[in-house]
Amino acid sequence: MVQGSGKIQEQVFSLTTRWINSTKTLRAPLAFTLVRLFGESFRIGIEHMPKSDKSFLVWNWRLLEATPKTPALAIGQSSAWPSSEVTGSAFSVTAAQALNANWHAYLSASFAPDQARWFLPAGLAYRLTPAFKARAMWDGNRLHPAISYQQSDWGLSFFLLDGRDPTLSLSVGF
Repeated sequence: MVQGSGKIQEQVFSLTTRWINSTKTLRAPLAFTLVRLFGESFRIGIEHMPKSDKSFLVWNWRLLEATPKTPALAIGQSSAWPSSEVTGSAFSVTAAQALNANWHAYLSASFAPDQARWFLPAGLAYRLTPAFKARAMWDGNRLHPAISYQQSDWGLSFFLLDGRDPTLSLSVGF
């Protein structure tokens, strides 16, 4: 099994909000994402950024479950968050794998159509305790360290976007 949002992603609905505490970024300072799960592997929803009044379709379809020898494989579309280089949405194909009981990694190939540009996001997570994990997210240009606290149906993450912009993310499954 690949580390992720735990039981949140297993709920029929999930709501995530992000707050970025910086005036030196092109990213939306506040964003909301509401997603509905259909079946066991397809999610679809909308991401809304109130300040710019922009909304984006988000969807994710897990094509393959991870096994001890093969990674999970998913395709999807979402805003290109946490990238500071992409202002619209991006399409991606992602492989994710548990490396052992504590280490998990992913690698994506993402295409941003508004810029006709490819990115190679990647990430590495380390489970510190059953509830806490440390992560390093590479958006294809910059590194974003994070620490997350996860309970069964909610999670809270603190990011340093670009290694400097404090950001909170709260996710709730219901």
